[in-house]
Amino acid sequence: MDAFDKRLLELLQRDNRRTYDELGEALGLSATAVRRRAARLREQGIIAADVSILNTDQMGISVIVSVRFEKESHATYEAFKTAMKAAPEVRQCYTVSGEVDFIVIAHFEDLPAYDDWVAENFLSNPAIARTTTNVVYRRVKFDTAIPI
Repeated sequence: MDAFDKRLLELLQRDNRRTYDELGEALGLSATAVRRRAARLREQGIIAADVSILNTDQMGISVIVSVRFEKESHATYEAFKTAMKAAPEVRQCYTVSGEVDFIVIAHFEDLPAYDDWVAENFLSNPAIARTTTNVVYRRVKFDTAIPI
């Protein structure tokens, strides 16, 4: 990956709807060269998706849940990961180091929907020792761009 690729990735992370002509002008390359580079970056999996990011303030509530297991085992971890991958409410799920085992970021229409989901996914799981929920009431910073 050269300097042109890195700058192209920076530009696409900020606005992937710019035309190849516009990107080429910003990079000092032809539109054809930019199109080839973007296609290669997609084929290599460096560009994983082209998406629209929704304003979560307009779409319900977001929660961040810390999950700690009572008895850690490969089977309980795998079962939990499988359940989180399958849950449409879960937007992100991370295994982490420290006092908790997982951080789950999920989105719900309202608090009763979240409460029902917790009962179904956490309270019924004997392997989970504790969960801590933080309801996001105001987003201070949100950026999907990765520094390159």
